[in-house]
Amino acid sequence: MGALERTGYMTPQHMILIDTILTMPGSAVEKEYRRRIAGINAVTAFCDVEEGSHTRQPNITQKHRALDVLPSAPPAKRQECTSFKEQKTTLSQAIASVCIKAQRERPTICFLCLGNPCMPEHERVKNFGTPGSLGRHFVDFHAIRYPKDMRICKEELESKSALMNHAERVHGTVSRRPLSALGPI
Repeated sequence: MGALERTGYMTPQHMILIDTILTMPGSAVEKEYRRRIAGINAVTAFCDVEEGSHTRQPNITQKHRALDVLPSAPPAKRQECTSFKEQKTTLSQAIASVCIKAQRERPTICFLCLGNPCMPEHERVKNFGTPGSLGRHFVDFHAIRYPKDMRICKEELESKSALMNHAERVHGTVSRRPLSALGPI
């Protein structure tokens, strides 16, 4: 090995890297170049990454030549926002989906976000990937902060445990975290 002896907890690549980096500079230019190249190769072997990885290229805009003839079709217009009627339908469907009919149902829309008129509509009707991710969102963003009023159910709950029971019983939102993990009850 050379400069260092191998110890039991270092990999061979690590020892080669240390030995190569700590070697003395060569007396001639050619020896110095070989030492540097060996150092680069040792780092590459240790890190398992090749030198000179690709970097993002800035977007290069292409220049278009001016057309002698005007296009026959007018340029596309921006699509208008959804109408008030469509928004109301989306909200009413979401509200219906968070009120469960059977105990086994598990929705993927947060009933507390849905009942918050201060939030933008796309956040109010956000569809979580799984009921488990909805449960984590519910605990992290609502149960720990503990809101008392329910805008969808129009119920006032006395404690975090009442909120957790209501969420599971009425809305199917389940969290198996212990109540002690929710902070002061």
